[in-house]
Amino acid sequence: MAARHDAIVVGAGASGGLAAALLCEQGLSVLLLDAGTEYPFWRKPLSKTVAATIGAVSDPRLANILHPRLINAGTRVLRGAGRIRQPVQTECFAWVQKPDAFVDDKDHPYETPDGAPFTWIRSHGLGGRMMVPGHGRQYYRFGATDLGPKTDMPSPWPFGIEALEPWYQKVERHLGLAGGQDASDFIPDSLIARPVSPNASEEVVLETIGRKWPGAEKMLSRYAPPVDFVGMADATGRLTLRVRANAQRILAGPDGKASGVEWLDPMTGQRGSAQAPLVFLCASALESTRILLNSGNASGGLSDQLPALGRYLTDHVMLKAEGISPPLPMTDASEPGRCVYLPRFDLREGGNRESRGYGVQLYATVNPAGAWTTAVAFGEMAPSPENRVTLAKGKTGKWGTPLLHIDMKWREPEMTLAAIMGRALDELFEAIGAKVLVRPAGPANPGTSVHECGGARLGADAQTSVLDPDNQCWAMPGLYVTDGAALPSQGIQNPTLTIMALTARACAHAVR
Repeated sequence: MAARHDAIVVGAGASGGLAAALLCEQGLSVLLLDAGTEYPFWRKPLSKTVAATIGAVSDPRLANILHPRLINAGTRVLRGAGRIRQPVQTECFAWVQKPDAFVDDKDHPYETPDGAPFTWIRSHGLGGRMMVPGHGRQYYRFGATDLGPKTDMPSPWPFGIEALEPWYQKVERHLGLAGGQDASDFIPDSLIARPVSPNASEEVVLETIGRKWPGAEKMLSRYAPPVDFVGMADATGRLTLRVRANAQRILAGPDGKASGVEWLDPMTGQRGSAQAPLVFLCASALESTRILLNSGNASGGLSDQLPALGRYLTDHVMLKAEGISPPLPMTDASEPGRCVYLPRFDLREGGNRESRGYGVQLYATVNPAGAWTTAVAFGEMAPSPENRVTLAKGKTGKWGTPLLHIDMKWREPEMTLAAIMGRALDELFEAIGAKVLVRPAGPANPGTSVHECGGARLGADAQTSVLDPDNQCWAMPGLYVTDGAALPSQGIQNPTLTIMALTARACAHAVR
């Protein structure tokens, strides 16, 4: 007989870890399932060797003594070796920091149409992708224009920004953000636990941009290290943690309500299950959508009941430029997640605030040899039902799991936006006196930004959304989805803080 709990949480990343902690704090007994698997060396000899070697080459302390070109040359060699088992994961900029934090692509395949690649970056383990060194760490609120209507369509959000205000605050108290109060028109102020001011090199960049574009908004990023929400949940004495649990489907009772979860152990190939009247699905946007597509109740499969399931996949249009800057004042090594942020850089000389724009993050690695500058632009794409995921017919993975078929591509509006972003990065580098050495002509493949959202979005009705305004599945009461799959649309920001705010809001609703 399957074990019973008050709630089951699938995924121990930013949303799942938070959900487990909040539900445990409210007195519920919680089973937390995570797909993390620590393989012995003999099972993954190549991956383990590459990870150990590249760990030495990518040591951040080397940036203080070696020219960036030498470091890049070494990592290119090791990245080539890593592509044998991780041809997709090596496309992530953060792969060099900890290769074994990413999945083995050969063991976890998926498919895409010819000519429409998707870079699905995945990390199995407690904390999810937030625990990958050099990734994430930045937290920004959405603003009224992000949840409001755009010039090209009405808002798909079923509520306004005021519905998230108390939940942003609740999450920010846990995070302990570093940053400032910037009175931005597009990035609302957060609760800041550790105020920070620009260092000498950041001050030079900010002043230069201010002189060139007086109307440009500019600020330091808001950032924090990952919080051990799993540890917080465990401290209550109400948490049961099960790793090596690759969730397969959500179980339902005769009444159609959620009743539990079935999972697979990738080490043994055995299946297990547990029962609970509450299920929080937080496995990441695409994984959660895959699980939903593989689930059903007495009324049939969820995809038959919910036409929007698997649709409206979004991601940030991303373009990156790298190059050499003139010498900047020497500063201490930057904290992970810290950068100069230019929200809605497309409006630096005026424009339509309700259009879909972009922001730019600027990073500088300063050493005696000079400054290596990286600028990353993130643009907002419109949600479209044509961008979708389905289960590949008749195709399964290593353990019999149905393969996910990802059909997403940039269309004319995204390509136009990417071209505008490219010209802006060129102008930005020219303004700060930097020489561009690397800038692709077009945007990175969908998925590369690691900000994919949608697939099971919340909304006002079951015909155009999968979840109700409280993140509960229309067709399976008791099932909440609170990771990136739930977002109806994206702004220009990293979506993590909004995902966590939705999670806190959904937990309060579920407990009530």
